[in-house]
Amino acid sequence: LFQKILQGSDARVPPSTMNFGGVNGDVDMEGTKRKVQNELAAAALQDLFQKITDKCYVKCVVKPGAKLDNNDQTCLAKCMDRYLDTMTVVSQTMAARSQQQ
Repeated sequence: LFQKILQGSDARVPPSTMNFGGVNGDVDMEGTKRKVQNELAAAALQDLFQKITDKCYVKCVVKPGAKLDNNDQTCLAKCMDRYLDTMTVVSQTMAARSQQQ
């Protein structure tokens, strides 16, 4: 899921598409649109990581300390995997439904 998000979110805009309102005052709307979409995707990804971290930490770390024990590490890894797998299924289902409409 993250690879798909990251593949579509290249925050760099090629210089050939940039127009800063030169002689005729045009603004590169496509470049601006891409930049906004990339920033929204990055924010959504950051929010997703924060939610996963919060939920899995609460579920898995019983006694916080300086180090995670093996049980905590295993639980966190499995929790994150399940969360990401679920997000992938939900995203694919939503995309399929939106294409059907």
